[in-house]
Amino acid sequence: MELSIKDVLGIIYKRLIFIIACTFFCAIMSYVYNKFIKDPVYTASVQFCVNTNDNSSGNINELNYAQKVVSTYVNLLRTNTFYRQVLEATGLNYSVQQLKAMTQISSVNDTEIFQITLSSNSADDAYTLVEAMQKIAPQLIANIKENSKISVVDPVVYPAGPSGPNIYLNTILGAVAGLVLAIAISFFWELIDVKIKSKEDLTKRYQIPILGVIPDFGVKMPKRYLLMQKLPFKNRLNEIIKDKVEFNQVKNQEANFLVNEAYKALRTNLLYTIRKNGCKKILVNSPNPRDGKSTTCTNIAIALAKTGARVLLIDCDLRKGRLHVPFNLNSTPGVTNLLSGMNTEKETIQYTSYNNLQIIPCGSIAPNPTELLSSIQMEELIKKLEQNYDYIIIDTAPVNLVADALSLAKMVDGVLMVVREKSTTYPHVETALNKYELIGGNILGFVLNGSALTQENKSKSSYYYYQRNND
Repeated sequence: MELSIKDVLGIIYKRLIFIIACTFFCAIMSYVYNKFIKDPVYTASVQFCVNTNDNSSGNINELNYAQKVVSTYVNLLRTNTFYRQVLEATGLNYSVQQLKAMTQISSVNDTEIFQITLSSNSADDAYTLVEAMQKIAPQLIANIKENSKISVVDPVVYPAGPSGPNIYLNTILGAVAGLVLAIAISFFWELIDVKIKSKEDLTKRYQIPILGVIPDFGVKMPKRYLLMQKLPFKNRLNEIIKDKVEFNQVKNQEANFLVNEAYKALRTNLLYTIRKNGCKKILVNSPNPRDGKSTTCTNIAIALAKTGARVLLIDCDLRKGRLHVPFNLNSTPGVTNLLSGMNTEKETIQYTSYNNLQIIPCGSIAPNPTELLSSIQMEELIKKLEQNYDYIIIDTAPVNLVADALSLAKMVDGVLMVVREKSTTYPHVETALNKYELIGGNILGFVLNGSALTQENKSKSSYYYYQRNND
């Protein structure tokens, strides 16, 4: 996945609270650990100088020789023999390997001086061990190499205080580590998140136009809840109440300005997308449930009817049809009753409170919805109805669940694919598009539901209310 600078900044901005929280958390944990948990470290050291020939002239060759001698002495003092003698002299309970890990022996800036530094959690141990090294080192070197002599130039002193840990530095390092970790996790989340994130994100993925972007205006999804009831003997029973679906209609133009404008823009785009004479037939569908297709379908029909066009809304979601609910109409008679010959068009077409908008509800529950919708009767019904309307808007079950929508796709001018921001996933969208492609269905475009409000939309809303209040 290629990311631009804008994308990177967008990811960081989206996860900014998490990044800040993680940074502060790691900084605090580092501070607490170094301040209260980690043992203090005490350091003691001693410096030696290699004694060269007193008659030396101090030329370059003699200086190089002295530096080589320093290197030799350093290597001699790194042997197990030296550390064993120190442990025997002090009687402290350390192993040779432990003492080696605590000790650092090195030359000082390529001079004739070398230094022994030891770090321990005990100030007494650090001082005792280095004091023993200060005494044993000259003796060991003299015994191994004749005429060799070193002298102490900076003797060991008792540690005045702990040399570590560096609480301030470690706290900063903890904060930096937390920052890097949080950013890495944020980008990992972005990588594995396959949900539609924005209009721009959807545009990058597909060459299909986005005909409408509907702002998030508080759609309540179908909700299952429990009702507690008091029964005899003080028992309580959890009774599952049936799913309650709340459709959000655009009725008040002032209160729902942004949503109204969004549906007007969608209506305009539809008018330019389908350029044909006569009735325009549009199938509104979605990959999955709860993408908002039924709400979108209802509001598209209302928006088109407000232009004076004759609009028929058909509920072909024969399994869970709900288009009659926002209009306070009955679900029967409807599509199933009409296709089975139980009722006529005149009996099934119901009038709504909106001028020029009529609806055919889903009808009675049918055992074979797919067969009914793919039947010749359904095709003939649409051909007959289109003679009396400018638009026929059809709602049907999600295409990734059942094949009902595919049966109707060839009977309409095009399919409007409704997806929901931060809910619908790209694999589900691709599955739906592939199904329509296999049957030769015409995808008119996307409708992005539940989109986050942008600054541009907020500005439009502010301007609208300012204008209304000053009229």
